Amino acid sequence: MRRRTLLASAGAGALLTASGVPARAQAAPAATDLRSFAVQGTDISVLLRPGPPATVLLYAARRFQYEIDALRPGDLATDATGTVLDIRPGWYPPGARGGFPPHQLIVVRDIIAQCDGLLGWGGDSKRTPREGRFRIAVPPAGRALRALAKRLDADEETPDRRVGAGTGLPFTPARLRRSESIRRSAAG
Repeated sequence: MRRRTLLASAGAGALLTASGVPARAQAAPAATDLRSFAVQGTDISVLLRPGPPATVLLYAARRFQYEIDALRPGDLATDATGTVLDIRPGWYPPGARGGFPPHQLIVVRDIIAQCDGLLGWGGDSKRTPREGRFRIAVPPAGRALRALAKRLDADEETPDRRVGAGTGLPFTPARLRRSESIRRSAAG
C-alpha cells in the first residue's frame, strides 16, 4: 500500500509515524496538509507541516541525530498537525523523567535555547513529561517562528555561523547560561 493511500485511509486525526503508519487518533487538520521531509544525516523521512514548523522540527531532529544519538527507522513520530515531533516515543514514555544523561540533556536544552524558546521540550511539562517530544510552542504561522526558521536556514547555508550539528558549542559557558535561562522561563 502506498503512503498516500495509507494516509488517506488513516484519517485526519491519526498520529503518523515516520513510516506513515497510524498510531492513535487526535483531532487535527487533514493529514493531506502534511509533507514528507528527509532528516539530514539519516534515511528517515517524517511527515510535518510545511514551512517554519518543518524547518524548526527538522533542526531539532538533525541536532539529535548528530549530537545525541543516531536515529533509525521508526524513531520519529508526529501528530496530525505536523507541529509535534516525538523522538523514540518508546524510549521516553509519557511520565518518565531522567531518560537523558547530563551531557545529552545539555544538548536538548541548547536546542530549545537556539530556537529562542519557540520550540518546547516535553521534558519540561509539569503534568506529564515526555522527554522525546519537541513541539512548536507558538502559532505555526506566527512572525516569530518565521523569523526563527529564516535564521536556522541561513545558519545552515553559512557553515562558519552554523548553530547545528557538530559544533560543540552547547558546552560553552554562554550557551549553558542561555539554556538555563530559557529552562527557567519555561518552568515559569
